[in-house]
Amino acid sequence: MKKLILFFCLIPALHSGRVFARQQVITDGLRSYYSIVVAETADSLTLLAAGILQESIFRMTGCSLQIQHQPVKKLKSFFIGSSWMKGKPVYRELQSLNGEGFYLYSEKDDYYLAGNQPTGDIYAVYSLLETCGFLQFSATEAFYPQTDKLVMEEIRQGFQPDFTFRHPHFPDKNNPAYYLPTRTHPMDDWGLFVHTFQKLCPPGVYFDQHPEYFSLVNGRRIRDGQLCLSNPAVISLLAENLRQEMAKKPECNYWSVSQNDCINYCECEHCQDLYSKYGSISGAYVNMANQIGRQFPEKQISTLAYQFTRSAPTGIVPDPNVNIMFCSIECNRSQPLETDARSHDFVKDLQDWTNLTHNIFMWDYVVQFKTYTCPFPNFDVLQQNILLFRKYGIPMKFQQGSGGSWSDFSEYKQALIARLLWDADLDEPAFRQQFFQAFYGAAAPVMLEYFGRVQFELNAMADQKNLDIYGYPVMYACWFLKPALLNEYKAMMDKAEAMVASDSVRFLRVLRQRCSVDFAYLDVALNLNDPDLSFYQMKHGRKEINPVMTGLLDRFVENCDKTGILTIDENGYTPEQYRAQAMNISSMAIKSNKAAGKTITSLTPYSPLYNVGGEKALTDGLFGGQHFRLNWLGYQGNDMELLVDFINPEKFSMVETNFFLDLVSWIFLPLEVRIEVSDDGQTFRQVLTQPIPEQERNHGQRPVQFTFDFPETTARYLKITAISKKTCPDWHRGAGQPAWIFVDELVVE
Repeated sequence: MKKLILFFCLIPALHSGRVFARQQVITDGLRSYYSIVVAETADSLTLLAAGILQESIFRMTGCSLQIQHQPVKKLKSFFIGSSWMKGKPVYRELQSLNGEGFYLYSEKDDYYLAGNQPTGDIYAVYSLLETCGFLQFSATEAFYPQTDKLVMEEIRQGFQPDFTFRHPHFPDKNNPAYYLPTRTHPMDDWGLFVHTFQKLCPPGVYFDQHPEYFSLVNGRRIRDGQLCLSNPAVISLLAENLRQEMAKKPECNYWSVSQNDCINYCECEHCQDLYSKYGSISGAYVNMANQIGRQFPEKQISTLAYQFTRSAPTGIVPDPNVNIMFCSIECNRSQPLETDARSHDFVKDLQDWTNLTHNIFMWDYVVQFKTYTCPFPNFDVLQQNILLFRKYGIPMKFQQGSGGSWSDFSEYKQALIARLLWDADLDEPAFRQQFFQAFYGAAAPVMLEYFGRVQFELNAMADQKNLDIYGYPVMYACWFLKPALLNEYKAMMDKAEAMVASDSVRFLRVLRQRCSVDFAYLDVALNLNDPDLSFYQMKHGRKEINPVMTGLLDRFVENCDKTGILTIDENGYTPEQYRAQAMNISSMAIKSNKAAGKTITSLTPYSPLYNVGGEKALTDGLFGGQHFRLNWLGYQGNDMELLVDFINPEKFSMVETNFFLDLVSWIFLPLEVRIEVSDDGQTFRQVLTQPIPEQERNHGQRPVQFTFDFPETTARYLKITAISKKTCPDWHRGAGQPAWIFVDELVVE
């Protein structure tokens, strides 16, 4: 455990009103009663620790302590470094802590701050400062409480972390200005990091001459899949190319040799034999990692337990230098993993892996990747899940947040996770109160109220609904993002802004968080079209865009710019792009649509996998969103052929619609769109054929709007045909498998 020995707990003297243990006055006004002492032979990190203590006390009090190599007469001392503890009664206790452990100890009015290694000296200093109310918000922002008189209590306490590797993957993840104060780790010990088959055996180099190196799927070798791990030549090639990569970064200890970020594992008979032999597909991957690890015994070879390899094998054990990167990507986030019936299989896999090895790197997911700016109230499960991983002896924790982007409450989330990874027994409500008070100032009560209300609304239906890391606001519009609730949340943000209107720093912090509320408000209004919250209004019998909504949309983009929110999802989708899409959708929605209310028949079968109401979805006024599950009508392996019957002849010259593009999900734009008309429904004449250029092979997803103009014509029937690829091309990970077309909203003018 973290807190091993407790004599007196250091209580922040700045929060007076309690009866304290014996206290020492550190500074009074500009007078200092202490100096900072480091050995002449001190490591650079120990010297850094001394400088941090000096600067921090100055920021809190305006008083500067001297840094010396020996105690100063008439001054008491902060001794930094383990050499000063030798001969003290707590020295053995310090040595009994693990490598990152540290100790805080006071004796005869002097304070001793030391770690088992120099980094621990820095941790000790920051731990002492935290007892005075110090908080690190980000790499560039910290809270230093102001006082004219700084006092501290006696202390005798040892600390060590619950996890040996701790990485919250948020914007400040690799910045020492953040990871040192928060006692977390950067990723600089990794030479290669996940999904490395494509790096170590690139298909552009090897596929044409050696297709047998690559997965056999449905009877054919494919480029964009996994590797054939039963082929000895593949193991040799991976090892040789890994050796070359290691030569570039000899200082790195961890090297991932792991599956690509797709399924498509090899189905050849020899690989199938391995899967059967080890009782799981993962056995072939552990066997591969063991073979490579034995060639590099001084390094850690990491491989994934992810998606199709998540279940542990039997009949094989990872070698001591084979690290298993175990991932929770499929799991629900509305309830703790251990008590959520939907996560039973995951917990069993966790148990099975820990029965084989404890060299496990736990990769957990703590944000919503498709919409970073959507409220994502998973805070009640964070601590419970971390406690579960500690229970099973997981040593390494990677909490995948929003990477380099801001996400909902990400300042608090990364701070909370950092604390929990050190001490999973943290008093989270108390820490939340402290953090919000320091971070939001006068607006803290309202921000806490909002935080608690969203979490409460989620918990009310947590056992019935999934909180998905690939969710969107409209998916939660009958849950914690109901229109009525969104109006309440928006009012809370208005109130919070007013409370810090004269505090420019905290005003921007509130403004950044309100971007999350405003985004959800806009997205639900745009995609749900609820009477209580709609992007539109009726005026003089006509549907119009509500100017209040366009004003809020403009304000959302402006506020994102003001507060440094550059992207709103994992693929770099910008606030400006969201505004453009919203305006495209709304401009289509208000048009007089001659297809609305008419009979639309799909002449080719659409897929029943995504039930959006069939052809009715094409004119229901609900537009397809940023995910193919949101109001899109899908065709798998078929052309899309739609017939509109206007009942009576109509005059028109334009068809407007949206197709969805998501190559990773096998969704392509049509190759060509044809527009035909008929008077009798039997004989058709073509009015337009428009080829669609092939899109760049990216990994994003987005709606693509098309307007098809043609000479004005009069007809009863309109036929629209979108020619599909039918099957995924050879370069694609779904090569030979049925390709998709997704379409939504058909406007005829």
